[in-house]
Parts: sequence; C-alpha cells; structure tokens
Amino acid sequence: MILLKEKVFVSWSGGKDSYLALLKAQEQGLDIQYLLNFIGHEGRSMSHGLSEEILRKQAAALGIPLVMEQVSWGTYEEGFRSAVNRFSSKGLTGGVFGDINIVEHREWVQNMCGKLGLAAHLPLWGMEEEDVITELVARDAQLLIVSIDKTSLPQDWLGQKVNKDFLLACKAAGISPCGERGEYHTLVVGGPLFTTPLEVEHQGIYETEKTCFLQLSI
Repeated sequence: MILLKEKVFVSWSGGKDSYLALLKAQEQGLDIQYLLNFIGHEGRSMSHGLSEEILRKQAAALGIPLVMEQVSWGTYEEGFRSAVNRFSSKGLTGGVFGDINIVEHREWVQNMCGKLGLAAHLPLWGMEEEDVITELVARDAQLLIVSIDKTSLPQDWLGQKVNKDFLLACKAAGISPCGERGEYHTLVVGGPLFTTPLEVEHQGIYETEKTCFLQLSI
C-alpha cells in the first residue's frame, strides 16, 4: 500500500520509461523529492549517453532536483547503495523505477531496496509495451531516439520521434516497442510537467562497438 505523500526518489534515465513512471507515481500520491541518475566517468549517462548539461536542464524544466551519482558498470551497485543511503537520511522511504517486464531487473531493484529499508514502486510493471508507447503519445510526451543497438536498428532511426508511426515500424521490424533489451533509448524533451520544452541540436553521432549515440547540445 502506498502511504499518502510518501517521500520518494525516481530512478531517472532521462528517457520515456522513467518519465512515465514519474507521471504515474505522482498520480498515485507519491511525493517526488529527487531524480537519481547514474553517470559514467566520461561524463555521460549510463546506457543513454546523455550529457550532464542536458540532464540538468531537463530536471530544471521538470522542477525536480537531480542527483547524479558517478559510477562504472562495475561500481553501479555501490553507487546505488550510497545514493539511497543519503536519501534515507533525508527522510525518503521509497524509490520509483520504470521497469516493465524484465524479471531480473525487478528482482534486483526489490532486493536492493529491501536491504536498504526502502519500498520499491514499479508503476509500469506488467504493462504491455505497446500500451506504454500509446499512453506516452496520448499524453503528448515528446520523445527523441538518442541511442540504438547497431545489431537491432539502422542508424537512421537516431533523432527520430517516438510516435504512432514509430510503433508501427517496431512491429514491422520485430523490435520490442519499448526497447526493453536495449534496442534503443530516448530523451524526453517535452510533455506534462515540463515548464518549457528542451531545445536540443544534433551535433553528430558517436559510436561504440555495439551502440550508436546521438550527440546533442542545448
């Protein structure tokens, strides 16, 4: 049971799933105190490859303080524990996560939060992926594709908006509509809760062995 005005943080990627989880958590009566993002030592967010500047301006547009924890994949759990312990000391009693259907992700979140004495809220859990995209589009969320798995999607999907046409393209390509296995990631640039949309400019593409990232400036 969710306690009335329970103080929580939202695990924040800057993308669509964490954004919809934020919207639903607020609607469920949770008091969002912070957004928590994990950033790599190269200065970009894990998985999405977003710069600190973009994430901070996004959080400012949402009116919610952003906490950034610098980690590597090897120190992710340690960083999570450190951040959550600081939140607990400030009176927070729960965290919100945008997981949809990957059981091992849910189990990790619930296990870690349980050990640290916090409730784990997963407002998207069990939703159909197509319904997640449909709801975001219906709420007028503005979603920009900022990274793709090169083995799953062509590079020209970078910079495209997530909309009904995108959903049809995913179906045609046999791709998970929400990219739950890392096929793609997004940046939310506008929608409910934004005081002003983010104006981002494309500055090119950079690649790793498996992933293409859209370079953005703001």
